[in-house]
Amino acid sequence: MKRLALLALLAGGALLGERYLVAEAPVRACARFLEAWGKEDTPAAAAMTTGEAARKSVEERILRGVCRVPMEALRGSRCSLEARTTRPDGDAVLTMRQVVAFDPPGMTTGLGGAMAASFRHAITMRETPEGWKVAAFEPTFLDAVATRRR
Repeated sequence: MKRLALLALLAGGALLGERYLVAEAPVRACARFLEAWGKEDTPAAAAMTTGEAARKSVEERILRGVCRVPMEALRGSRCSLEARTTRPDGDAVLTMRQVVAFDPPGMTTGLGGAMAASFRHAITMRETPEGWKVAAFEPTFLDAVATRRR
């Protein structure tokens, strides 16, 4: 009975480890990319791409160019996975939602930002010898809402 319980525990640990190391690897790489994009660190975000088209897309679609609301100071971002599919060639196609906190001109907060902009990103991740990289990037601005009362 003890051996059976130990075997079940080891199998469960192996399954969780496989999920974290293999299945979630493109999502973690995408989250790092979106963190750099949300900080307007274009060189760092472009370094996480593979191929000229993806690099050019990142350089042309900077945060303040995609967002239709004036931003003065960035206050951080968070992202979440909305959908994921895997192509036969191994590429992972992710739909990610990102919320970027910011202060608009004339309104300064110490923490958290006075507004939050929401984006939906269509991102194709490709496994390369250097790890998972962005092969295609299409950001879409959804809305911006106030997070603080005046």
